[in-house]
Amino acid sequence: MKRRSYMTLMIAASLGFSLTGEAFAANLSDLEQRKQEIQSQKSGLESNISEKEQQISKLQQQQDQVTVEIRKLDKAISETESKIRAKETEIAETKTEIKRLRAEIEELKIRIAERTVVLEDRARSIQQSGGSASYIDVLLGAESFGDFINRATAVTTLVNADKNILEEQENDKKQLEESEQKVKEQLANLEMMLKELKAMNAQLAEKRTAKNNVMKGLVADEHEAHHTKLSLEEEQSLLQSQEASIQAAIQAEQARIAEQNRLAAEAKQRAAKEAAQRASARKKAAQSVAQTPADSRPSTVETVHSTGTSTNSGGMFMRPAQGTFTSGFGMRDLGDHKGIDIANSASVPIVAAADGVVSRSYYSDTYGNAIFISHSINGQVYTTVYAHMSERIVQGGSVQKGQIIGYMGNTGRSFGQHLHFEIHKGPWTLGKENAIDPAQYISL
Repeated sequence: MKRRSYMTLMIAASLGFSLTGEAFAANLSDLEQRKQEIQSQKSGLESNISEKEQQISKLQQQQDQVTVEIRKLDKAISETESKIRAKETEIAETKTEIKRLRAEIEELKIRIAERTVVLEDRARSIQQSGGSASYIDVLLGAESFGDFINRATAVTTLVNADKNILEEQENDKKQLEESEQKVKEQLANLEMMLKELKAMNAQLAEKRTAKNNVMKGLVADEHEAHHTKLSLEEEQSLLQSQEASIQAAIQAEQARIAEQNRLAAEAKQRAAKEAAQRASARKKAAQSVAQTPADSRPSTVETVHSTGTSTNSGGMFMRPAQGTFTSGFGMRDLGDHKGIDIANSASVPIVAAADGVVSRSYYSDTYGNAIFISHSINGQVYTTVYAHMSERIVQGGSVQKGQIIGYMGNTGRSFGQHLHFEIHKGPWTLGKENAIDPAQYISL
């Protein structure tokens, strides 16, 4: 009976060692699978980044084309504005000329009026003296031939003077009419040209506005493409870091497997040695019993002692910070919240929720000061994220559960001092498909 019990224990121990090895192999296989998934995601990200780079290049080419067109429009607008200024100068000069001509016209009007008075006085005098006969009376009243010549010359002068006054009157009137017409036509032409230039300038300005809007759209598209590319590059960098940390976890798992195998081999050797010793002892005891009379053999009482151990690990994850639970996992006003928030008025320490390897410690526009830690717990890969910290204490390497990694803050896209904490069952991804509710693992 004792031999059978011993053999049962040996078989159970052997099976236990075998199952443990299989479990570790399964765990290692899971880690390798996670690593391959990350490598596949990296390959997809590289393709997406390349696509975004091509999109950015195309947008930049379109911007260059629009820039050339805008440059042409700017040149045309500049030339048109120069012409407008020139025409405005001509109009101003023409208006000055009109002002000068109008002054001359006023002088002409005054001269015409003065001549009109002279002519009217002359006509009135002639009329009073009997009209044209008075000139004959003047000639016939000559006392001598010389006096006649003098009188004839005087009469001729008077007649010519009247004639000149009339001619000047007509010329001044004609000049006045021509000047007024010329100035009016010139001013009308200039105003028409100015109107056309302003209309042309308005059209060019509209085209410029349209091109500017196109440029704004292209710039916005390029900015969005850059932002997406940066997000993809950030995710790629995080995946690379996680790949390295998972590789470290794989090596740690391999080391544990090797250590477990070594301990199993040693235990097996000890068990075999103890079994051989017990078999030898039983053989010697049997020989001794055979040589001893039956009535003098001592009775044998087997006593079975059982021992047990209990380890309280405190759970897979521990609470990463002290404070008030302010926001849970899931949908809220600001969108799908892939973690929990713990707030505190003091900048309390942030601790690692479990043993692991720091895959990324950096500043993010969204997360602010953030730390990503990869964990291998019972063969399952987990990733924890600690965001919006005021300070990051660790930059890389392994960390222990409860180790201070930073301090609570309000950096990045944050509205008040708090810790944003995420748990991912697997690696972190930009879409956060692996995110799980931390409330399942830690007390809030």
